[in-house]
Amino acid sequence: MYKSKFSIDGDEDPENIVEGYTDGTLWNGWANVCFTREQVSAWLDASPYDYRFLEANTKMNKRDYPVLLIYFDDREEIIESTPLPTDNGEILEGYFMEGYCFVDINKD
Repeated sequence: MYKSKFSIDGDEDPENIVEGYTDGTLWNGWANVCFTREQVSAWLDASPYDYRFLEANTKMNKRDYPVLLIYFDDREEIIESTPLPTDNGEILEGYFMEGYCFVDINKD
């Protein structure tokens, strides 16, 4: 996975561009994006939605891995963390954001 820059629906406003990781593949025409905890926090901090991370093996999260909980207007979404292998060999804590309309703006 390599680092790139993304926006929702190809919005080129610098305030709406976020950094994340991708392997270059698409889902239904949209970029498959994975964020580190810091990257997804930066994206969500700029959104109108509340969120929080639930650490692994706690009273609120019995899983063996952290999860991200996003509070949308009409629902809550749980995004499980997963290992994010990068091109330089690092393994980061990743959050795959499936079903969002991300466009890789660095891609020609």
